[in-house]
Parts: sequence; C-alpha cells; structure tokens
Amino acid sequence: MNKINAHLCLILCCFFIARLFAAPEVSIDVSYSKEHYTQGDTIILALQCQLPEAFHLYSNPLGPGIGKPLKLQVSTNRGVEWWEARKSPAKKFYPQMGDWVWAYEKSATFFLLGTITHNNDSVIKDTLVFDALICDKACVPFAKEIPLSITLSSESSKGAPFSYDKKIKKQLLTTEVMTFTKGAGIDNISISTEKPLLDLGQLALNPDEIASQWNYTPKESTFQFNILLALVLAFIAGIILNAMPCVLPVLGIKILSFSEGSEGTKKHAVLRSLAFAGGMVSLFLILASFAAFAGLSWGEQFQEPKMLVAIISIIFVFALGMFDVFIILVPNKVAEIEQKRGKGKNYLDDFIKGMFTTILATPCSGPLLGATLAWTLLQSPLVIYMVFGSIGLGMAFPYVLFSSSSRLMKLIPKPGAWMADFKHLMGFLLFGFAIYLMMGLPKDMVLPTIILCTVLAFSVMLYGRFAPFGSTIQKRLITGLIMLCIAGVGIHASFNILYPLLSAEHGSGDKKSAALWQEFSVDKLQQAHEAKRSVVIDFTANWCMNCQFNKVTAYHTREVSALLKKKNIVALKADLTKENTIAESLLHHLGSRSVPFFAIFPGNDHRNPIILRDIVRKKRLVNILSQIE
Repeated sequence: MNKINAHLCLILCCFFIARLFAAPEVSIDVSYSKEHYTQGDTIILALQCQLPEAFHLYSNPLGPGIGKPLKLQVSTNRGVEWWEARKSPAKKFYPQMGDWVWAYEKSATFFLLGTITHNNDSVIKDTLVFDALICDKACVPFAKEIPLSITLSSESSKGAPFSYDKKIKKQLLTTEVMTFTKGAGIDNISISTEKPLLDLGQLALNPDEIASQWNYTPKESTFQFNILLALVLAFIAGIILNAMPCVLPVLGIKILSFSEGSEGTKKHAVLRSLAFAGGMVSLFLILASFAAFAGLSWGEQFQEPKMLVAIISIIFVFALGMFDVFIILVPNKVAEIEQKRGKGKNYLDDFIKGMFTTILATPCSGPLLGATLAWTLLQSPLVIYMVFGSIGLGMAFPYVLFSSSSRLMKLIPKPGAWMADFKHLMGFLLFGFAIYLMMGLPKDMVLPTIILCTVLAFSVMLYGRFAPFGSTIQKRLITGLIMLCIAGVGIHASFNILYPLLSAEHGSGDKKSAALWQEFSVDKLQQAHEAKRSVVIDFTANWCMNCQFNKVTAYHTREVSALLKKKNIVALKADLTKENTIAESLLHHLGSRSVPFFAIFPGNDHRNPIILRDIVRKKRLVNILSQIE
C-alpha cells in the first residue's frame, strides 16, 4: 500500500512539474484577405495571436536584450511566392535581467503577403510554422504548425482586402515590415528592410487611412501653430479672401449696395453690412460642420459633380438678377412693416448675398489660408468651428468697417446711371465664373448643365414677365410654382434623359496631358525615386482659380519648363477635380487639406520633399529647382 501511495505521489509530482514547464496555450487564428484567388492575385494572411495572461511574446527584431526572436516559416512555396511579412507595432519590455526587448502582451497580429503563381489546383495546401519564445517569470519555447488552405478560382474575389473585417484592415494599416536576424525568417523569401513608398495602395480606403502609409518627411518653413495664432491668421486670411478673383463679382455687388445706401442713415448702412456679414459667418459655420463631421476639406464640395451643377445654377440665376430679368420681392405686408420702421430694405437680401459670397470664395485659398487649414482640420470640432468662424469674421470685417466710417463711405460714388452699367458688368463676371466652373464637370455633364441653365433662364424670365413689380402675392405664388415645375422638367430632361445618352456615347474620357506634365500615379512616382530622378507634383483642380493662376505664372512658364527638361525632372499633375483617393492621401500626408499645393522631391533626398502652398512665385520656384540635383 505504501508503495502504491509512493507511486501515486511520484506521478502527481511529475504531472505538476510537466504542467509547470509546459508551454502555455497560445491561440492563433488565420484570416485570408479574400474568399478566393486566381493567378497573379496578391494574398494577405492575418495571424491573430491571443497570449495567456501575464505572458509576453518576443518580437522580431528582438532589440538589445537577450532571448529568442520570433520565427515564421513556410514549409514550401507551392503556388505562392511569399514576398513580405509585417507585424503590429511591439512595445519595449524591461525584463528583470538584461536590457530591454521588443515584445507583445495580450495580443499580437502578423501578416504574410505573397502572390499566387498558379491556379492549377482548386486549393493550395501548405503549413506555416510559428516558432517563438513566450515568458512570464520563466521563458518557455513555443512552436505551432498552422495549416493553410488557399482557395483558388478562375476569377478573384471582388472588393478590398479584409473588407469583411474592419478591425483587421485597420491593423494592417499600422503594421511595420518585419526584419529578421540570422537563422530566422520566412524560408526562401527576401525581406525588404526599408518601408516601401506606398505599402498598401491596393486597399480601397479613405485618403486619411492611406496617408498613414506614405513615407515622407516634408520640409517647409512654417509656424508652430496654437489656437491663438490660428485665430489671428484665420482672421487675416479672411480679409485677404476678399481680394481673390472668385469674390470680385460679389464684391462689386456690395459696392453697389454701399452706393445705394449712401443717401440713407449711417445706422442703416451698418445694419445692412452686419446682415451681409451674418450671411458670411453662417455659411462658414456650415462649412465647419462639413469639415468637422463629414471630413470635407476646403473647396472639396466642388469635387462632387451634382454639387458643382447646383452651384453653377445658383451663380447663373444670380447673374440674371444683375440684368433685372427678375426681382424677388417680399410680401407686401412685410415690405410695409419694413418701410414703417424706416429700413426701406429687407436685410434678408444682404444676408443671402453674404452666404453667396462665401460660396464663391471656396474655390480660392489666399495666403496663410492653406497652412492654417492644414493645422485646423486635424483639431477638435470646437477648434474647427472657432477658426472657420474667425475666417468668416475676417472676410466680413472690411464691409462693416467701411459702412461704419463716414470718410470711407465718401469714396463710393453717388447713385447714378453708372450703377446700371456696373451691375451689368458684375453680371457678366458671374456668367464667366459659371462657365469657368463647368471646366470641373465631366465632359458628358457640360451640355446637360448648359441646357439646365437655359431652362432656368426661361423660368426666371417667365416669372418676371407674369409676376412683375406690384403683383399680388397669389399671382406671384402661382407663377413661382409654374416656374419651379418648368425648372423641374429641365432638370429631368437634362440629367435623367440626355446625360445617360451622352455618357453611353462618349464614356468618361480622360484629358490629354501636356507632353511635359504626366498624370500622377504611384508607379510613376516610385519609378522616379528608384532612378534617383527628381519629381515635382502639382496638386490642382479645374475649379481652383489659384491653381490656374499658378500654372500660367509659374509652372508652365518658359523658365520653369526649361529647368524641368534640363534637370530631367519628372513633372506630375495630381488632378483633384474629381475624387482621387490616392492623390488626396498623399496630399494629406504632406500636410495639406486644400489646393493649390506643390511638392518637390529631390532625387538625392526624396524622403524629404520641399512643399509650396497657395500662390507660388516663379522666382522662388526657379531658385529651388536650380538648387536640386
């Protein structure tokens, strides 16, 4: 009996010792980037590891401390050419003895990237060996064989990698290329030690997500922003916006309103300017909402063709008003009340003009605005509202100042015959601006937009003809409803009937680039870097007037073109007229949320591009290009 008890005690002791030194359980789940693949497809495997409580897993590279670095090993390369391994970022771990090491706690994710070399079979079977060291108070070697089963098909699965799991997709964006010490790594695979230019460009993600994968450190002479400096610069930038060409038509209209009010009281002139300012600030706050909660950058609304058509239509109708084709009147009762109060004018008209001025300002970005917005759009919603509000106040400030100063008001000519000619001139400028904005539309949308504007012109002319000044409110309402019905028919005929026919006939059709300037692509940028050729990228859009100004006065001048040819510089145009996710991601990575924006990548130092914002002076550009190798 004593012998039996002794044997039982020995067995129990062995069991506990075995449990004490046995490798703890590490859970490893394998996820595939797509459901099935075909020859030439990129395959990405995600290895999600769950570690036991209180244990840590050594990374690779290990760091200066001692230990066994992680080893991944594929038994064969049948049907797949594995070319890269990636890891989620590890943390510094300080053991009780020795120097620190890179390690993981609780969980870690690793990725294998490869290319399908053939699809002769329906399934590729392989084995992945996960060989590592996990430690608590003591370290225990851990090795696990993971079966791989890759499904093949004649066609690959559609959609972005890991589209079914946003968490894995997000982890992939933050991974680092794994480097391996001697004797470790994936067998027969060459691993890059430098982060590629754009690792994961094939993912269908938003620009900010892809921006995290670009690997540049831009050089720019800039301010160290804080909220106070941003508010001051935003206010100044708002004042300067009034001098931008986009705002000039409405600036002329405001001069007319100053002249009309010059014979009234000073209080009335100030109130009208405050209403105008209120319209400006209100729309800036709306733009702030779009920026804070919808992720829209400055002027980005012009990328959406439907929005651009709506803006063109509003400008066109506003221009017709400059030729007195129609006059919007407030109801008689309201007009009588306004007259009794001595105001004589409905301030709603000035408020709407202020909002309209802000709409016209967004295709332009004056000095200081680009850098201010780049900082602001990365801040909290409260800061975005404060800065956008400051831009609006700055833009409105000159009008309030002008109307409150008797000396400045004397500079405006007295009302007279000149006002009609000046108003017509402003109308022509608005027509010209509407036509200019059509450059930003797809070719197959230009003719439908012109037809829509023609129908709108007929509608407002009809309103002016049958509901002239002094008409009853009932007559105006009936005529207005008829006008809206005609406009609705025009919209339907233009975009539900004509537009589909034009789209089918002509297709999208890209614009031909000039011989010297090529359309931007990641491949062209990567090839230029590999050849150590300098690169310049013009981030532009057809709706951006300052971009066109830069082209005429700087980028396409004889001096700059000669330098580009002489130094064999690759000139790329990143067109943001329509949505361009990859180009936008690079723009965001380089620190901008608006155009114009110009980046220069020296051939001998392409990781540190030189950037230029807003209006670019030819002399400065020539000086920079002359110095790069």
